[in-house]
Amino acid sequence: MQRLGRREPAVPTIHRIETASCDHWPMIARHAPVHLAHPRRPPFRRAGRLTLAASLLTIVVGAVGIVTQVGSGATPSGWSVATTPGTGADDVLLGSSCANATQCWEAGVSIENLGSGSGSTFAPLVETWNGTTWTLAPTPPVPAGHGGGLFDVSCVNGSDCWAVGAVLGVNDDGNPSGTLIENWNGSAWSVVPSPTPTSPGVAGALLQGVSCTSASSCVAVGEATDDSGENLSDLILQWNGTTWSIVPGAATGQAYDQLTSVTCLAADDCWAVGNAGPTPQNPNFLPIYPGNAPGDQGLIEHWDGSVWTITPSAASPSPDGGFLYGVTCVTSADCWASGAMTDSNGNAAGILMQHWNGATWSDLSASVPDSSTPGILNGISCLSATQCWAVGSLGGFGGGGGGNFQPQAIIENWNGSSWSIDPSPNASALSLLATVSCVRAVECIAAGTAAVEAQQQNDPGLRTFVEQMAFPPASSQGIVLAAHDGGVFNYGTATFAGSMGGQRLNAPVVGIAATPDGGGYWEVASDGGVFNFGDAPFFGSMGGQRLNAPVVGIAATPDGRGYWLVASDGGVFQFGDAQFRGSMGGQRLNAPVVGIAASDDGGYWLVASDGGVFNFGDAGFDGSAGGQRLNAPVAGIAATPDGGGYWLVGSDGGVFNYGNAGFDGSVPGQGIVGQPPVVGIARTPSGSGYWLVGANGALYTYGDAAFLGSPNGTRLNAPVTGLGSS
Repeated sequence: MQRLGRREPAVPTIHRIETASCDHWPMIARHAPVHLAHPRRPPFRRAGRLTLAASLLTIVVGAVGIVTQVGSGATPSGWSVATTPGTGADDVLLGSSCANATQCWEAGVSIENLGSGSGSTFAPLVETWNGTTWTLAPTPPVPAGHGGGLFDVSCVNGSDCWAVGAVLGVNDDGNPSGTLIENWNGSAWSVVPSPTPTSPGVAGALLQGVSCTSASSCVAVGEATDDSGENLSDLILQWNGTTWSIVPGAATGQAYDQLTSVTCLAADDCWAVGNAGPTPQNPNFLPIYPGNAPGDQGLIEHWDGSVWTITPSAASPSPDGGFLYGVTCVTSADCWASGAMTDSNGNAAGILMQHWNGATWSDLSASVPDSSTPGILNGISCLSATQCWAVGSLGGFGGGGGGNFQPQAIIENWNGSSWSIDPSPNASALSLLATVSCVRAVECIAAGTAAVEAQQQNDPGLRTFVEQMAFPPASSQGIVLAAHDGGVFNYGTATFAGSMGGQRLNAPVVGIAATPDGGGYWEVASDGGVFNFGDAPFFGSMGGQRLNAPVVGIAATPDGRGYWLVASDGGVFQFGDAQFRGSMGGQRLNAPVVGIAASDDGGYWLVASDGGVFNFGDAGFDGSAGGQRLNAPVAGIAATPDGGGYWLVGSDGGVFNYGNAGFDGSVPGQGIVGQPPVVGIARTPSGSGYWLVGANGALYTYGDAAFLGSPNGTRLNAPVTGLGSS
């Protein structure tokens, strides 16, 4: 048995917190990101250049047809076009991030007077989703006399998001003059000072991707540019909670290089992708497309917490080169990078897809439908090893402009064994998707731009283009809550089979465990008394016996034919087919034991209030919070269905995940304070989510955990003390 370990970083992710009334208020989860999260990892990305006017002018003039707005009816895959606001100018969305199910951000650029001959102006564009509608957010400020644009956004939580891009030169000359970084503090966007390289030949810089794993750890990537806006060398900035600073990238050995996207699993585990080669990217191209740089190859760099190093990417199937534009990771041994193969002119000629297995990157482009058709996948996001989406466009690119430029948006899906095209609505003139972000068990959002119709020459008619896909609601979930007085509250598929509420107890109830089918449950009191209801058999108890320490928890065996009780001194008592595998009874503890969770094959874990974890039988040790400074004592533990990991929960609602237990959110990331303590945690049947419960009955849902109801808001005779799921 082991005790020491590490606390997982929080990731920006999605969840909802609900009250007991009929109204449900989605709240905020955490990567922290978030960990938002992580994702661990935030799954969003994409950017490009701001010098757009020369190529955008002719995009729609040669295109025909009118974009058809698709209504709310879902396509076979569930994707539908969302109604989004516009600025009245030409709008392009390039990056996205969801802090939770009711707060998503899209960032991009709005262009006035595109093709009018009087000079174009550029401004940052931000739109936000509240779970129901999209609205324009107040335009983030840029330095006086300058234009600018935002290429990507990453959220730690609902009150801490970062957007990155570039400031344009005075009079909007179309060339980047410096980096632009803005922060959302929960009420407004503001510019945060960020450095721009000052090396010889450098005239400006732009940032194309950003990823955050906590409030004190973000990474932004892009490139330094010359006075023509062409890329010179990659640029990496790091946020330490106080300031942004430049971190040296790896030497590529090429004349020119740039980074277009970054994703971080943790503060010491980040991947960045882009391209490097003998030719600079031409700045006069639509963002998200290669810019006439033949011979460039995909560039992949990795950060280990100390230094960036190059990890060889798989050779592009095209002899003329490749261009990587999106990257996302499920785990440290499961990452995807997407982009385009290029032709002899350096233009996008086919889809490029690479996969990291923990040791090497391999080319899987041939497994992607239509990979040989001119096209590119710009954004990619994964919720699990079997749920990934990549977005981009197919069609003639014509060097990023002209009458031959008529791409159509495409969405590809990975199911764990193969890539396939998700049917999705398209615009008839042209459409492209630059970014995709997904919220576990809730939805995916893809964004880019589309031509609403073939407009006059003074307005190419580019409008924001967002497609959304909602996941089906969770089913077959049930939970039971136990109160101090023995009262039981059942929700979802869990059956009410009786309780000790209203009866005289020798000691307060401290825990509850449900049978596998949800047809019954056991309550346990601090004196070791066990009360069984429904199809939960009685196998014995410690009631009436002398205990060295009070009982604090109960866990049922996988088949429901037995259970363990655990005392605060770490003593374990087994009944039915539950086997004794060891205990901490009689041993010196740094803090009292507060909970127990069963493995899938007869073992169990105990957790102490200081976060120490003790494993017995086949229950593996995957880490703990023991020895670390905690904001609040640990209050409970829950295990994944296969026993490959577990979660700890603090009384403040903080969640620590270990092994294959994913982080899907926590209460602190929502900014919720001053509430009654969280007293328990239970996982969903799939293991892709969990519930937390407060002493007042408030239920917090994360991942695929559905809100099934709660007694919060009603008068309780006694505080809630335990939570069980079936």
